[in-house]
Amino acid sequence: MSQKLITIRRPVTIFLLLLVTIGIVLITLWTAGKSYSKVDPRPFEDLRHLARLLGSQRRQVSMHTVAVIVVPIVANVLLFVPWGFLLFIALYTIERPTLQTYVLTVLLGLTFTCAIEAWQYFLPSRVADVNDVIWNTLGTFGGAVLGHLRARVRFEFA
Repeated sequence: MSQKLITIRRPVTIFLLLLVTIGIVLITLWTAGKSYSKVDPRPFEDLRHLARLLGSQRRQVSMHTVAVIVVPIVANVLLFVPWGFLLFIALYTIERPTLQTYVLTVLLGLTFTCAIEAWQYFLPSRVADVNDVIWNTLGTFGGAVLGHLRARVRFEFA
């Protein structure tokens, strides 16, 4: 059986990247945030709080409490994976070193998420959170890794 190669041109990749960017902006605008403060400047405070709860011998931690802490982290990472994937593919060329493509992708992801957090600071229902910047940037990097691996990994379903 011959293998069929599907080529997606750069303009289509850029168009998909634009759609994902618009989707991220809309999700940011329409989801409700923490309303108890305007800025959360402490990196990894949620994880430290979870570690204290899990390390406490006095009481059992409910799955709801764990979910309230872990789900936003996972959501922030996963939200930016497609964006990092598409951006890496859009930036990747034979002439540009792969490391440079990674650096550009992560720096643009960091810039994009910082812009979103700055925008959220001025929205009444949103909170600017340094943790979002960290997790979104990690998601961008994860997407870049997947974008780099796309040419090396082949799946065959028989």
